[in-house]
Amino acid sequence: MGAFRAAVRKHLDRIPFYRYGVPIGKDTRIYGWVHLRLEKDSEFQCGKDLTIRSSWKSNPAGGGRTSTQIRLESGAKLIIGDKVGISNTSICCSTSITIEDNVLIGVNCSITDTDHHSVRYEDRINGNKNYKSAPIVIKEGAWIGGHSLILKGVTIGCRSVIGAGSVVTKSVPDNELWAGNPAKFIRKINQ
Repeated sequence: MGAFRAAVRKHLDRIPFYRYGVPIGKDTRIYGWVHLRLEKDSEFQCGKDLTIRSSWKSNPAGGGRTSTQIRLESGAKLIIGDKVGISNTSICCSTSITIEDNVLIGVNCSITDTDHHSVRYEDRINGNKNYKSAPIVIKEGAWIGGHSLILKGVTIGCRSVIGAGSVVTKSVPDNELWAGNPAKFIRKINQ
């Protein structure tokens, strides 16, 4: 009965992807329900060997009662490469987010390429969409520590590491460790 239950769970966890016609790459594993919302003319591409942990039960680091949430606004493009691991993370894509191969994204991270609201009071109370968005790129082999926030316009360099709980407001070069709020250079990572 255990194998049957696992097979049923595998298909249930993929329903949000089936609903939006998002192709799931070979050897992809999804643990728990992913809250997925794609608006018209948006594009979501997944590579192979993707692991999404969207349940507090599926990750030893926990994540409380959070789950993975992915939202693409109209015209947005989200590309996730091969062998990426995502745990209980929120991804909000207004323009473009690219997550290259072999990236690890720790528990309870938030990746958003938009401010969601204008900084001007008048814009906010009048419902205007006068806010800024800029693409995010997380390059091959990067590791984003748990509870980190990656903001609009940021590029995380190849094999760079973002320390847990960091707020990344500017781009990080290749092979560097950054941490803090706002995230700052800590040291080079030797190969």
